[in-house]
Amino acid sequence: MQLEIITRQAKTEKKGSILFIHGVCHGAWCWEYYADYFSSNGYETYALSLRGHGQSEGKEHLDKWGLSDYVADVLYAMSTIKDRPILIGHSMGGAILQKLLG
Repeated sequence: MQLEIITRQAKTEKKGSILFIHGVCHGAWCWEYYADYFSSNGYETYALSLRGHGQSEGKEHLDKWGLSDYVADVLYAMSTIKDRPILIGHSMGGAILQKLLG
């Protein structure tokens, strides 16, 4: 499954990485302002579009995906990041992170 991950490189000395997880009816695009802000302040940023959202594959099965599928998407995205990212989720993204960390 191809997942969209929008990346911004740190524009100053790198302090770490951040992975943003969106809520229902959104995509990685909703984090663009925050990605620009944090990249300007030394963070490499990654905004994931969960399967069936944004430019990620899976729209035809959107009604079949559950939180465990989205947890798998976040784990995949984390595996593409060299260091351990700070995780930020909004709405359903927060529920996904709670399931991931719980």
